[in-house]
Amino acid sequence: MEFLVSIALFLILIHAIPKLQTQDGDQVSIRVDPLNGTAIYGDLHYSISCFITGSSAKFSFWSKSSINGDTTTSTKLLLGNKYTVFISFNGAVTLTITNIVEEDEQDYFCNANIGVGLTLQTPSRLIVNGGLSIVVISPSNADVLQGQSQFITCIVTGQPAATAIRWYFTPTGSRLQNTLSMGNSAKYSGGNTQNPSLTVLNFQLSDSGYYACSAINAVGTSISTNCSLRFISVLDITASLPKHSAIAGDSKVTLSCTINGTLPAVEWDWTKAKVDGGNVEIIAQGTNNAKRQIMTSATNPNLNIFSITENDEGIYTCRANNGERQFMSQPVILEVLEASIRTAPGEPEISRPSIITIPTIAYLSCSSTGGNPPPSVIWLRDDIAVSYGTNTSTSDNTTTTTLILKRFDEDDFEVYECQAANGFLQRPLVKTTYLTFNKLGYPPDQPIIAGSHLYDLGDFITLVCSTTGGTPKPSVNWLRDDNIITNGVSRSESGGVITTSLSFTAGLEDHLDVFECQADNGVLKRPLSSTTYIELYFAPKVPILNGPTNLISGTSGKWTCSSMNGYPPPSISMRIQDRLYTNDLIILQSYDVIDRSYTCYTVTGTLDLVPSSDKNGQNLCCDVTHLFNKNVPQSVCLQLTINDEEEQNIVVYVVIGLVALLLLFVLIIAIVCYRNGCTIGRSKKLIGKHIDRQYESQQTTISNQYESTGNREQRNRDRVYYGLDSNQKEEMRVYNIPREDDDYNHYMTIPGDLHHTYFQPISESS
Repeated sequence: MEFLVSIALFLILIHAIPKLQTQDGDQVSIRVDPLNGTAIYGDLHYSISCFITGSSAKFSFWSKSSINGDTTTSTKLLLGNKYTVFISFNGAVTLTITNIVEEDEQDYFCNANIGVGLTLQTPSRLIVNGGLSIVVISPSNADVLQGQSQFITCIVTGQPAATAIRWYFTPTGSRLQNTLSMGNSAKYSGGNTQNPSLTVLNFQLSDSGYYACSAINAVGTSISTNCSLRFISVLDITASLPKHSAIAGDSKVTLSCTINGTLPAVEWDWTKAKVDGGNVEIIAQGTNNAKRQIMTSATNPNLNIFSITENDEGIYTCRANNGERQFMSQPVILEVLEASIRTAPGEPEISRPSIITIPTIAYLSCSSTGGNPPPSVIWLRDDIAVSYGTNTSTSDNTTTTTLILKRFDEDDFEVYECQAANGFLQRPLVKTTYLTFNKLGYPPDQPIIAGSHLYDLGDFITLVCSTTGGTPKPSVNWLRDDNIITNGVSRSESGGVITTSLSFTAGLEDHLDVFECQADNGVLKRPLSSTTYIELYFAPKVPILNGPTNLISGTSGKWTCSSMNGYPPPSISMRIQDRLYTNDLIILQSYDVIDRSYTCYTVTGTLDLVPSSDKNGQNLCCDVTHLFNKNVPQSVCLQLTINDEEEQNIVVYVVIGLVALLLLFVLIIAIVCYRNGCTIGRSKKLIGKHIDRQYESQQTTISNQYESTGNREQRNRDRVYYGLDSNQKEEMRVYNIPREDDDYNHYMTIPGDLHHTYFQPISESS
């Protein structure tokens, strides 16, 4: 009952004046100072003083009650380390609160006894300022290059001070937020209360995502906004082969460049330096002219070099920039060999361990013999060139590349591919091998191809591929351009040997093309492969002969004969009638590698000669000999007209003399007429008669010359001559073609046994 009375009295007093007059007339009051006060979170102490008046009132205790909430319960304070009470000499009772925290934000009551079972109290409200930490992070986003370190600033302010720092990471493309382990010193630095900022070391693709910094204090946990870090890889620039060989006269060489990375390349170019040093030449992006061309591609800016000469030899490097920095490929050495006949490289041959029982080190060796220029030999895994652990050497026309493997945990039943290429065939020659640690599976044997390489255009060709063994039985397929061939294919099996044959008629599209045979039974990670190629012989087009037909004896003439689109390259000779000119003839040949479907040679012969007058009326001929039609040459001829210099001078002198006499005659007539008073009409008549007599005289002379010349040309039409030498079995005749006949203004084929001889028409101007 007394308790209820005290509560009622408290409620009355708290909402009224904290004064009370006792029955005996004693005036009792309680005053607190401060009535409303504030403290900073983390302050060491906060004090409230209580002043009590009235002789019947005595201090009893301090209590507290929560500010928030629908109901409040007063709790008596327990004095100790947190709360202390001090009574001063003037009677003031002081409450001291130490180590201010958020929970200290309360209403504090000073309680006084005013009688038996009666208590008077008054509150003092304490507001605690401060709370959760303020956490600011920067940068908000950044692009980080692969392998670099990225610093993320985290600034923590506010009271109370943070007692712990935590970092969170959400990978790109994920919603799962992970807590970073600051104990991983190889990946992270900082991120603690002494240094809240974080450094991400050796940034990789897995580090790309969103980072957040959090601070924990006595109030709770605060977390920053996200910092987005984007991974930018080092541009992986792979140029073609470390050493690339070409032959002088080649129409084109392509140096390939492959660029991979994030962000993609935004700029690219090539550089060239001489092998023996010197200034570096920059071949700029966008170059496209008759000599060089850079492909417009951020992933494959290949460099094409046309009309190869010795000046193209050098060290080439592919460069690219992704907007952050520039990267360079390994150098490519382009070697230009002297003009010669190209030949295909030998098919690759592989030596390897059959089964590996202890995963230590394995050596895979691949060799290719022959080839002009010498081939490059490289190893591939999953269609990617293996650049590490390889060693290439050349000895006795054999190029060998050895691959050293040190880890085999991923190599069980892995297929490795060896490629040999020198730019001659339309694709590299291929052979494969595999590694295995046990015999849990039974792959087939390496496929073996039977068949020749050399054929004539139009031949019917059959290529045979076979393999032995394998559980389950393997399938054997022929491929071209990575596509399985279905037409002209037949299959058979005998004695455990599975054979697949491919038959077709050889066309120009098959020339220097590579055919691949694959054997696969699903045990290995990739099929086993072997390749072969087709080399076709076909005749060139009709040769073209250019040069003068009219010369003055003693002057020089130059004749050029070209034979195009033939394989292999033909031989060219030039002659006048039956006399060969070998020492005066310069032969050049070029190889067309631009159009892979029609790869062929162009051979050009140039004859620089001073023909004598006895060659007048004779034929200058170009003979192109190839490996067809029993070596009967293709021939084209021009008839020469050679005048003596003296005869030419006599004609000139005669003409000059006639003109001088005519002028003298006109002058005499003019003088006579002037003295005798001749009329102009009479002068014209006299002059006209003189001109008529001169014209009749010239017509008579020209008629006699025409009859003489006509007899000589008729004799030339009946002249017959034979081939280049007495051992040639086929007979060859040359006939003059009348120049005035428009029906013969083209190459003419002579029927019968003379169908390889051609005449070029002589133009009106010549």
